[in-house]
Amino acid sequence: MDTIHAFVSRLPGPSDIDVFLLIGIVLIAGAIGGFFARLCRFPAITGNFLGGIIIGPSCLGIIYGPEQLQMLQPISVFAMGLITVSVGSHLSYRRIHNAIKRITWIALLEVAFAVCFVVVAAKMLGVAWPTALLMGAISAATAPGTIIATVRENRGKGTFVKTLLSVVAIDNIICVFLFAMVSILVRDYYRTGEFASRLHVAIVMSSLQFAASIIVGLVVGWTAERVFRSPKYHSFSTLLVAMLLCTGVSSVLGLSPLLSCLFFGVYLGNKASAAEELAVLEPIEPVFYVCFFTLAGASLHLESLSHVGVVCIAYIIARVAGKSVGAILGGHIGHASKRISHNIPFALVPQAGVAIGLVILIKGDAGIPADISNALGAVIIAAVTINEIIGPLTTKLALSRSKEVNKDRPRLMEFLHEEFILVGLEAGDKWDAIKQLVVFLAKTHRTSHVDVEDLYKTVVEREKDISTAIGKGVAIPHGRIEHGPAIQGVLGISHEGIDFDSPDDEPVHIMALIVTPDAHEDKHLSVMAGLSAMVSDELIRTRLKAAINANDAWEIIEGEETRDYNYFLGEED
Repeated sequence: MDTIHAFVSRLPGPSDIDVFLLIGIVLIAGAIGGFFARLCRFPAITGNFLGGIIIGPSCLGIIYGPEQLQMLQPISVFAMGLITVSVGSHLSYRRIHNAIKRITWIALLEVAFAVCFVVVAAKMLGVAWPTALLMGAISAATAPGTIIATVRENRGKGTFVKTLLSVVAIDNIICVFLFAMVSILVRDYYRTGEFASRLHVAIVMSSLQFAASIIVGLVVGWTAERVFRSPKYHSFSTLLVAMLLCTGVSSVLGLSPLLSCLFFGVYLGNKASAAEELAVLEPIEPVFYVCFFTLAGASLHLESLSHVGVVCIAYIIARVAGKSVGAILGGHIGHASKRISHNIPFALVPQAGVAIGLVILIKGDAGIPADISNALGAVIIAAVTINEIIGPLTTKLALSRSKEVNKDRPRLMEFLHEEFILVGLEAGDKWDAIKQLVVFLAKTHRTSHVDVEDLYKTVVEREKDISTAIGKGVAIPHGRIEHGPAIQGVLGISHEGIDFDSPDDEPVHIMALIVTPDAHEDKHLSVMAGLSAMVSDELIRTRLKAAINANDAWEIIEGEETRDYNYFLGEED
């Protein structure tokens, strides 16, 4: 017994645990939590978060204080950079060009209403103006990591997911800008006792910080994109170094690493080779995500919930209510489908990394009194604890209600997405229509492998042989190219109709342009057959002719009626 006691007494206490052992414990706790969460049909992120709480100061105390969290902070910072780069890459013009109106309206109004509701609720509870304004600015943030991880876990894909990820990117951009401006105002208030006297200075200073952060992200993206072209450098190493530089340079200059990494992602997302460049990070993403969410749980103190009860609950309710009202109203103004506007409020509940990061900035700001920063930190951290437990559940619910769960799988016709649909096509004749569709295809697909004029010529040559109009107002012009990643295509809808030399002499209202690389010749006939069968369905054809925008057309294509035509590969041959 003495030997055992002596051995146990020599084991390191929590304060002596090696950093590598600590990382291992964090990963194991997060993985176990995720496993049991999935077993109970909860999102894995909720399990990661609860695993962090268990090893944190509120339970086992393995991670018990700021010193250990400080040691692991580089992992959290890098994980947050990884998340924001991924979110930024979804702001690709190619993907959102015909959804910008609804995305912008939803993002602007859900932020505006959340900020207003939180500030009003805080003031009604007697919170001082400086604290209320800071709470309002932070309330704009939505947790990008939680949402991305939940979407990937549930294999979500579609217009709802596209809208959600774009809205989250924009609302975090707005949040960082608002926070910078309000922080300047609050510091000035505690220095001079006035708010409005230097409002113009706050706007100018926050705008300069905002612009500088964007410039850093774009410059790093521009540099990395050129290094990617060289076969001398490995893509993974290049992207890793670029992200570290983006974060480090922003921190040294006193800018926002979050914004810089986000716009680094925006730059990459708008380049032709974005998918290949960002794909190199996929093997390490799960590890960093588990680590990030577990550490987020470990950093929280459950006892803070009892100290800020009423204010915390009011903050959560006001924030969720504001985002819900704003998102629904923005969706209505932006002509979003009910499937999007009625479900997106559920997906905007999560709040974690960005909010915690802003709280840390406040606590490190010497211009803001310690009692204010501590009180604000307690409210936000308590709210984050609750939001990160229920947020993944509500996000999963939103994905299920929008019917976009398990949709991130290969389909027969991958080009039948909203961004590849052109509604309101007007052309003088079929050659003009084909030209417009070819240009639209080049704009929306990654076509660096083929020249636009060569693409137009191959489609025209096929059309001159025999008209590709199949009757009943439908035409399927197509061409062949030597090289390409996959069969690509676009769908054009003309309300007035175009003379296409149809066998029934009817004007064409629905045109599907298809371009097939030689390597995918075996799939060409299946795609043509599936597309022909779909547009031959009178109900689908009639509804497509009446579609008012690309989202409306996509909703028709994605309906139950078309499932047998555009099936998931693996379900049928």
